[in-house]
Amino acid sequence: MLRESFIKSWEFRVILTTGMVGMAAGEMLAAEWVEVTQKKSGKSLEVEVVSMNEKQLKFKTKAGKVFSVAPSSLTAASVERVRAQLAAKEKESAGVNEALNKVIGHRLFEGGSDLWDQQAGEVAARIKWPKESSTNQSSSFRYYTPSSYQFLNAHPYSATLYGGADGNTSHLSLVFANKGDYGSTAGSAENHFKKMHPDKKPPMSLEEAIKLDAELISEALTGVLGEAEKQYYGEKEDRRRVRRWDFGNHAFLLSEKDEEYVSVLVVPKKNADLEGKVAFVKDADLKKIVSQNVEKSDNGDVVIRNIPMVDQGPKGYCAPATFERAMRYMLVPADMYLLATSATNPGGGTNTMLLADSCKRIVRSKARRIKDLDLDKDLKMRRVKQYIDKGVPILWQMRSLESYNQLANKRTRERGSVDDYTAWATQLQEEADKVAPGMEHNESNHHICMIIGYNEQTNELAVSDSWGARYELRWVHIDVAKAVTSRGGFVIDL
Repeated sequence: MLRESFIKSWEFRVILTTGMVGMAAGEMLAAEWVEVTQKKSGKSLEVEVVSMNEKQLKFKTKAGKVFSVAPSSLTAASVERVRAQLAAKEKESAGVNEALNKVIGHRLFEGGSDLWDQQAGEVAARIKWPKESSTNQSSSFRYYTPSSYQFLNAHPYSATLYGGADGNTSHLSLVFANKGDYGSTAGSAENHFKKMHPDKKPPMSLEEAIKLDAELISEALTGVLGEAEKQYYGEKEDRRRVRRWDFGNHAFLLSEKDEEYVSVLVVPKKNADLEGKVAFVKDADLKKIVSQNVEKSDNGDVVIRNIPMVDQGPKGYCAPATFERAMRYMLVPADMYLLATSATNPGGGTNTMLLADSCKRIVRSKARRIKDLDLDKDLKMRRVKQYIDKGVPILWQMRSLESYNQLANKRTRERGSVDDYTAWATQLQEEADKVAPGMEHNESNHHICMIIGYNEQTNELAVSDSWGARYELRWVHIDVAKAVTSRGGFVIDL
């Protein structure tokens, strides 16, 4: 009764549910409980401290819930007890953190708290991975690494840290040797290994590169965390055999897929225990979530907000990047690099239809569906409105011609100063009548991006490319869009 009345007397805000804070390699320590007392009521509660700064104390109750309160609302003695426990945790974890960070090659772990209790931006800043995207639902920090970059004694081509809706780190994903990068312009695997690992025989094939990267990563983790356990991870089509090492409330998962890739996931221990299964979001709940992202402006613009940006970077991965954006927006976990391997030729280049088939299987495993659209025959405002109005973006296959991009950039810049949208609509229509016919028969620069909005008055479409923040929103006339459409498109429908 004391605990219940104590919680009711404070206006706690539930943050998340976590496991116990791990302080030793491969083991979970028993929770250490600290008594805290509220100044106003004088009531006390035993809690497990998660973190504390000047503005916020986060703690877990014995019921497993995590709450936050202002430290100023507690007695001075309570605050001192909390500080003492945090200091003890940090001291106890310092040795293992240091050993693990040494083999990682970066300051990933710091202090006594889990990564999952630390802001994604703070963790990314420590390991110097640049920010890619931030929405109400998630954030991401993606690093396309130089050839000299090492993580766990091997070279990742892509490294991504993801944050959840609460801003905290949710997981990390790194892709090492893979068929899209091996032998590409990103650098010769043979030369890389000669330089970084002169004691190892350089790989002469993708298969050898995959085995060597997996060996290097396994040796690094085993040296600090002991022998790995083997288990399955992922659901249905994405299910794969992995090697697993635990560090407190963190699990390192090493995947080695023949002729495909080597990857490392760092996830919460609970997620690994569940083999990567995530909570299902009901259609009714998802419809409500995505409909709230539809923003309508006085000038007639209707645009979907909160779609994560995924920067395809130096790779020709527009299709995997666009599918990752759509899938994550619709609350289906996805990773661009791993999606790409299912439909990428050695050295790069993605077969969009093979990729779509792979994504369909993953999406179906989450009880969602990808629907094919005949946009080459039916790119009409009526069809666009059908999906945008309910918050569903359209994946649009098109030809990203130089003339198209010049026009989209120019008109998007000018649009910000438009006062008379009737005159603007007339100007755009006259322009489209002139330029669209010249774009129709140019079969170069095949691309896929998103249609994320429209303006019915001006006959414009809002489009979004996987090229970073600068290309997150551009406007084109629908007749210009029709002229560069190729094949069709897709939606993850509700």
